[in-house]
Amino acid sequence: MLVLGAGSAGSRHARLLADEGASVTITDPDGDRAAQTGLRTIPFDLDRLDGYDGIVVASPSVFHPEQTLAALATSSRILVEKPLAMSPELLEAIVAAADNRVMVGYNLRFHEPVVQLVTKCHAGEAGRLLRARIWFGSWLPDWRPAVDYRTTYSARRELGGGVLMDAIHELDLLVWLFVDGDFSVESAVVDRIGPLEIDVEDTVVAILRHTSGAVVDLSLDYLSRRYRRGAELIGDAATLRLDWAREVLELEDASAVNSVVADTPVSESYARQARHFLRFVAGEAPAPVDTETGARSVQLAAAIRGAAR
Repeated sequence: MLVLGAGSAGSRHARLLADEGASVTITDPDGDRAAQTGLRTIPFDLDRLDGYDGIVVASPSVFHPEQTLAALATSSRILVEKPLAMSPELLEAIVAAADNRVMVGYNLRFHEPVVQLVTKCHAGEAGRLLRARIWFGSWLPDWRPAVDYRTTYSARRELGGGVLMDAIHELDLLVWLFVDGDFSVESAVVDRIGPLEIDVEDTVVAILRHTSGAVVDLSLDYLSRRYRRGAELIGDAATLRLDWAREVLELEDASAVNSVVADTPVSESYARQARHFLRFVAGEAPAPVDTETGARSVQLAAAIRGAAR
């Protein structure tokens, strides 16, 4: 395995793949940062990526298209961190070249409480979906307490930061829940309204409408002083609700509220993703999110941003 990028995401991918028994090499434009992982390193050179069974693209988001296309020029299978690209214009070449060799890294596809929510929804336990509410909020300086938040990619436009793309997991969740059809954006706010020293948006609020008629309320921010995250799916038979802060998954109908504990650590989803990627590399499992599916969340993000102008 070759990992491109030795930041927090790349280091995590490298460590987890090594834990699964893979022979891992890591590279980064900052050679000292790569060396700090304690793994085998090579100089960063996109023209020298041959010779690996799998390549992980884990650099800042703005570099994903270039590095994914360079990896696709080899015979390797590829895991590219979300998002696949920063704009729809950059997707076409990746989708065309992918040849079923790319898995987009949406680790929440492997997070057990989210899997249970989606499984219950697809099984019809809420009935026909009429409304959905998706929310995420967290104070950005608390994300990586040992690092000045102003230096992270989240805070910097040139690296692909901003909460819309940073929290694109929530858009992928919508793509996953509403398998068929597309969304239109009825209204949106994408803005920097808080005190953070960043040059990207800290707040996204959008109203979406699915082709089925279902209406979605989406709320994302870097400003909530306590972590909040969840999804509420209102159907004509019941309501499904996953609240990460309360660690509970609920099915609420006219007679009762049935609750189960949802306290699985998110770290387990990364380990499950690493194991799945190794199976994908071996040709033993499909990509949960291929390039066409990964493109849908990028296109939805672009539509939300466009509606806010």
